[in-house]
Amino acid sequence: IGVVTHGQGLSWTQVTVTGKDAHTGSTPMPMRKNAGLGMARILEAVDQIAWSHAPHAVGAAGHIEVYPNSRNVIPGQVIFTVDFRSPDLSVIEDMEKRLRVEGQKIADDMGLEVAFEKVGGFDPVAFDEGCVSAIRSAAERLGYSHMDVISGAGHDACWINGVAPTAMVMCPCVDGLSHNEAEEITKEWAKAGADVLLHAVLETAEIVG
Repeated sequence: IGVVTHGQGLSWTQVTVTGKDAHTGSTPMPMRKNAGLGMARILEAVDQIAWSHAPHAVGAAGHIEVYPNSRNVIPGQVIFTVDFRSPDLSVIEDMEKRLRVEGQKIADDMGLEVAFEKVGGFDPVAFDEGCVSAIRSAAERLGYSHMDVISGAGHDACWINGVAPTAMVMCPCVDGLSHNEAEEITKEWAKAGADVLLHAVLETAEIVG
């Protein structure tokens, strides 16, 4: 059972890299201003930035648009959104700053233009200690193995936590796969999670018997 103690903070930065559309076959290599290649190098930097704050920080781009998106045209512009997450706000701020500095240098070295716009985000969350303790003690009473977990996704609980004591129970899934149609959980794991939730609620409500 995952006893969720914190929720990661999130930062979304939209990056626009602008070069010049040109034919993939007839344009000599020294004359190219390849926005797609610029994006690739910035995303490599994003990966390195996240790794530098291991083990809890993460970073990637899931939303990517390439223009003109033709198989025989060097991309003249790409727009993508970098998703940085960490349970530590100072780490998020460092990752944001390094993205802008390193991304600008990559673009300058390649003769490209780059623009950064923060388009979303929220601060990390620490869940209510009383609720977290109730979940942990319920798992122990029921004999389930458990571990503290930092939630990587922006669950509703992160927002509810701002107005009411909150915590979460997480169940394991096969290979830890999430946001994928192949995501799978056993009936036994689901039952364990429901049992822990029930007993944590009963304890918090001070219902005996």
